[in-house]
Amino acid sequence: MIRVQIAPEIEFKMELEVRGVDTGTRDYNVQQHKAEVYKVFVERLEKAFPEGFKMHTFEFGLDRGWHEELKDT
Repeated sequence: MIRVQIAPEIEFKMELEVRGVDTGTRDYNVQQHKAEVYKVFVERLEKAFPEGFKMHTFEFGLDRGWHEELKDT
């Protein structure tokens, strides 16, 4: 068993339903849902990393398109 550390600057992509937000919503309006997005993100991270994690910063915005290598996952 080894312990690894993932580099601090990682981009995560996540799909979730946010009431009143769609692909045409301005980023400013999306930012008004930060607590809701953060809650779902942390729940998913806790499932993926039950050993724990530390997050120093949290920034998000609408993704305007999946990266080619991630679109089929």
